[in-house]
Amino acid sequence: QSVVARRSAKVMAILAHFCIALAMVLIGHIHFGNTQMGVGAATLYLLLPYTAQMTGRVDHALPGALLAWAVLFYRRPIFSGVFIGLAAGTIYYPLFLLPLWASFYWQRGILRFLAGVAGSIALMALSLLLISESGEQYWLLVRKMFGLMLPVMENMEGIWGLGWDAWYRLPFLAAFVCASIGFAFWPPQKNLGTLLSCTAGLMVMVQFWHGYGGGVFMAWYLPPLLMTIFRPNLEDRVAAVVLGENWFSRRFARTSNGPTRRAA
Repeated sequence: QSVVARRSAKVMAILAHFCIALAMVLIGHIHFGNTQMGVGAATLYLLLPYTAQMTGRVDHALPGALLAWAVLFYRRPIFSGVFIGLAAGTIYYPLFLLPLWASFYWQRGILRFLAGVAGSIALMALSLLLISESGEQYWLLVRKMFGLMLPVMENMEGIWGLGWDAWYRLPFLAAFVCASIGFAFWPPQKNLGTLLSCTAGLMVMVQFWHGYGGGVFMAWYLPPLLMTIFRPNLEDRVAAVVLGENWFSRRFARTSNGPTRRAA
């Protein structure tokens, strides 16, 4: 790689880490009602040696930043969907968060959330046309984007480089898929605390079957994990309470009620 490419990657990674810290502070201020909680969580994240060791790795920091901002905008389902979709476009693992997040918005906001996810993923897929020289290459890039391939069993990195047998990926992968689907049904009543903890849990589970650096992509799960530790009681932060009605619902309600008449 050229010097310009390396420096650009390092700048992008630093900005992504900054966005992670900023999102944590804003989550503490806006959603927790305590700025000190957000500052404490962000400071603890930045103090970890990981943020210095992986300074130039955009694939570490950027998905974590997008997931953190998805949590920050959880009261705006379409924006959360956009950030989740963008994160899934950079690494396909956040696609497994969709059952959890969709069930959170099921009572209110599900269509807006899915519209944001679909729009951002479609945009990411179309952007591959700019770097594809043929239809075959484009299809190959799309497959890589969405993980449409068999699990790799050779030349793996991370914890697999320590001597772990590659076949252990398969039961971990099966358990991960079951957990991802299971979070759509359990717990039945989901709040912001549930969203944070389950998102962190799923991204931690990714590390046990991620072939290219499994166990070392801490930025994917540390922000929601730290916010879970620092969070106050969030049992009342459910979608049906914190989300407003969308434009179509308000328009339909006005049409059903009919025009109001002034009293004579």
